Amino acid sequence: MPSPQLAAAPAAPAAPLPAAPASSATGTEASRRLLQPEPDSRPMTLWGSSSMSSEGGAEATPLPVRIHEHLALSASPTPVRAFGVGATRSAHTLLLRGLDTPRLNAVGDSAAGSTAGSEADSTSAPARLEVTLDSGLAPSGPIQVPGTVGGLAGTLDGSSGTWYFTPDDPVGIGADDLSTAVSGGVFTSSLAEVGASARQVLWMGKNNILDTSGVLRDVQRMWDAAETPEADSLVLGHWCTEHDPHGSATGDAVAAVNAEQARRYGDHFLDLQQLLTSEEGLHCSPLAPLQLLAQGATQDALDRGVVPPLLIASDGIHLNGWGNLAVSWAIVRRMRELQWL
Repeated sequence: MPSPQLAAAPAAPAAPLPAAPASSATGTEASRRLLQPEPDSRPMTLWGSSSMSSEGGAEATPLPVRIHEHLALSASPTPVRAFGVGATRSAHTLLLRGLDTPRLNAVGDSAAGSTAGSEADSTSAPARLEVTLDSGLAPSGPIQVPGTVGGLAGTLDGSSGTWYFTPDDPVGIGADDLSTAVSGGVFTSSLAEVGASARQVLWMGKNNILDTSGVLRDVQRMWDAAETPEADSLVLGHWCTEHDPHGSATGDAVAAVNAEQARRYGDHFLDLQQLLTSEEGLHCSPLAPLQLLAQGATQDALDRGVVPPLLIASDGIHLNGWGNLAVSWAIVRRMRELQWL
């Protein structure tokens, strides 16, 4: 009979593992980066007129394509702030950015609501004062500029076709007091502070493109106002519609402005006319499904130096969703090359 085997002594209990430190972080690292911007993220501002506000972008594509929304997704967690205002000229962009600081001159008395000279009561709209700008700049498009004049905060509103200054807090400000506070005072846009430390995308001047020297001057002022001018701006070139064919005054002006800005800004200039009227550009990945170069209408447009009709909204002057998609793709690609993203 075999001798009995001694049972092995039970192992001593292992020392307990130290408790994991409590963490207040939730989600994955990727989700935290998406939802919570880094402390040193620099905002990005978009300046210009209707093309920058993606007018026409709701046409042709299954869903609307708006450039600022695509950039916000690509740049996240960096804040992207869109200040494009349709129908404005390059001088209006300077006003929005706070680089043009005009004096305001009162015209008549303050008004309640939209009726000049009416007597305000407790049920009326906030008091406002019709003004002109000593720069002579007339309003255009739905422009509304938050800012201050003489220490009084309010909005310079030109959306009606007439400039009005409306105080943020009109309570206790009579008509005479409002006129005294505003008239002769210097107006400064509150967006000046927003733009001071931001990178910026500039697509401005198409609505006054015939004033080539003025467009170039205004874009340069925006460029120079950046925190680091040589690194903080991306200038977008203009593109030609059916109204701007080879040999037309506007077509020649677009070509002149694009050429000079390409010379000045180098890699910080993005040639959208080249993107939207070249074989290489029309073959880019967002436009590949359209097979644009197989369309007779495309070849006719390229012969005239204008953007193909399949990329143009029904108004004939703005890009549709496909056009905006190509522009968004090109901007993101250039931003990555510049190491903005």
